[in-house]
Amino acid sequence: MTPIQALQKYFGYSEFRHQQAAIIQHVLDNKDVLALMPTGGGKSLCYQLPAVLLDGLTIVISPLIALMKDQVDALNVNGIPAAFLNSAQNPDEQSRLMGRLKNNEIKLLYLAPERLFGSENKLVEFLKSLPVSLIAIDEAHCISHWGHDFRPEYLMLAGLKDYFPNIPVIALTATADKLTQKDILEKLNLKNPAIFISSFNRENITYTVSPKRDSFNQLLDFLEERKDESGIIYCLSRKSTESLAANLKEEGFSAEAYHAGLDNITKARNQEAFLRDDVKIIVATIAFGMGINKSNVRYVVHMDMPKNIEGYYQETGRAGRDGLASDAILFYSPGDAMKLKGFAMVDDNPEQSKIMLKKLDDMVRYCQLQTCRRQFLLKYFDEESPETCGSCDVCLTEFKRFDGTLIAQKALSAVYRLKERFGSTYVIDFLRGSKSEKIREEHKQLKTYGVGADISKPDWQRYLRELTTMGYLQVDGGEYPVLKLTTQSEAVLKGSQTVEFIESEIVEEKHSFAELPFEAELLNELKSVRRDIAINENVPAYVIQSDATLMEIATYLPQSLDELRMISGFGDIKLARYGREFLVPVKSFCERKGLNSKIAQKKQKRERKPRAEKPNETRKETLNLYQSGKSILEIAQLRKLSPMTIEGHLTYFVQTGEIDVSNFVSREKLLVIQDAVEGYGDEKLSPLKEILGDNYSYTEIKATISWMKGQMQSS
Repeated sequence: MTPIQALQKYFGYSEFRHQQAAIIQHVLDNKDVLALMPTGGGKSLCYQLPAVLLDGLTIVISPLIALMKDQVDALNVNGIPAAFLNSAQNPDEQSRLMGRLKNNEIKLLYLAPERLFGSENKLVEFLKSLPVSLIAIDEAHCISHWGHDFRPEYLMLAGLKDYFPNIPVIALTATADKLTQKDILEKLNLKNPAIFISSFNRENITYTVSPKRDSFNQLLDFLEERKDESGIIYCLSRKSTESLAANLKEEGFSAEAYHAGLDNITKARNQEAFLRDDVKIIVATIAFGMGINKSNVRYVVHMDMPKNIEGYYQETGRAGRDGLASDAILFYSPGDAMKLKGFAMVDDNPEQSKIMLKKLDDMVRYCQLQTCRRQFLLKYFDEESPETCGSCDVCLTEFKRFDGTLIAQKALSAVYRLKERFGSTYVIDFLRGSKSEKIREEHKQLKTYGVGADISKPDWQRYLRELTTMGYLQVDGGEYPVLKLTTQSEAVLKGSQTVEFIESEIVEEKHSFAELPFEAELLNELKSVRRDIAINENVPAYVIQSDATLMEIATYLPQSLDELRMISGFGDIKLARYGREFLVPVKSFCERKGLNSKIAQKKQKRERKPRAEKPNETRKETLNLYQSGKSILEIAQLRKLSPMTIEGHLTYFVQTGEIDVSNFVSREKLLVIQDAVEGYGDEKLSPLKEILGDNYSYTEIKATISWMKGQMQSS
């Protein structure tokens, strides 16, 4: 039987994809192979089909029980006798399996590396007595310290060739950079291996990165049109997978959580339900997905930034394996990188820490791109591609560009003059002519010192990021990364290469929401109702409803269940369970105050609110009271609004320059907060507060951010 005949008979396909035919022929010719093929590209077939054609047993080394079961079930359905051996099986099951292996009744045996070489059950001696014809090592990047998913037990495979010197080995992975590839080949001791690297381009996937602002409602907007489609949502922590799955269920979506901390029965049940389409959404940590062959996953969402490009690309590749149009969405906040930095550090191994930090830095660069995301991903895996793909969020957005060659020359010249020994913060301070003691005296004598004083820090940060993305600068990674020139830098410095930057006005969308003037008295009553429900159900109050939802109710004063349905946070389930209880205080309050519903003023549910370009009347009233000498607390009491709302009104006028920032924050604190904002962004106040500590208040942080916006607008 020929390979193409076996392909049709056992797998139902009439032709091979990518480089499958060549890989399979090499294996059949008894040669070692390293195959890099993107997730969904058909890696498994590269050893499953030879297993059918070869006479003996194919051993498949795999890292996860879930992967083994999924593939073994699929093979048996296709009429290929396969089995797995793992710790979940009882002695009787294992004994029966050994008998089937001795009788040559099994074509493929899946097992974990520790089963093969583990000290307690050293299976390798038994397998040596069988007619082994092929060894396949799936997820081969797990053997490399430099890979994104290193597993110490995979190091046991280094002795594989000693036990099976004449048996061909095929190592397969979806994601491995050059360093990891080299490490795989060396550790496995493959003999003159043929290396096959398929295209990593997944043309059917649209890549999008969105700022992590109100990400839950952004997610709901996205899911609303996809209720009948399957998807995977990745979170960083186990706790967040469970809370997000619960929140989605309350919004009427079919969702379950999956993470390594769940018991095996729950994990198996949830996975099986997802595979059978009984559950549409799996909310998971990266413990979910390896080897899952579900072809109709229409979207993969990352609620948190992954640790590296390899992991991200592998996870997004679980969407659209059937080749149909699919989406990969990532919600990004600069604070994510700060949280992940600790995970990237490897104890007592500075060299590996440096590589992991570089991988994290590459992931941050991807999230901050203003050029084609697909080109960046493919370039990361050493594959050339056009400058635009037409199917990522950057390519699908029209940006205004301007000639920034002079700006680029200033930046590159500064890096050169500083002998490529400093990071972006120092380079920017040098360009802006900072008087800080941090700038060395000898550097203040250089011609380039201060040549970029007319450009703000945030703009310089953006320009350096873009220059790095375009290949005119590179970041030498590590705990303290430095900027260096590239081979392309010289052409810009000599003026033979022009550079275009994207105009910065698109960044203003970050703050595109207006404040809502809510009824403070009613908000307190609603919180009391929420607290009573929470006590009765023995859950935290925020589980019942968020403050944001209560604030919307106190703003729009819904009078019926239909009107309450238009409030963000009220899906069918919450509406049925708690709707009437929340309506009681609203109706009572409106009767007492002579107020009516304002729901007609509300935009369609979850739609972004328009930016307030001019100070509205309620802000002006607050400003007048403040200028008359009233304190924030006094104004809040007079206006029956929360102090937080009054602060928001006043910090608006810090931005316009009508109130001096020094009214809220001292000069010393202002500079410290400014550094923190420039380093970590201003999308969320909580991470900034955590960084700055208890000596800095939210009022001081908000006032500083408003002042910085004002400075940017006036520069």
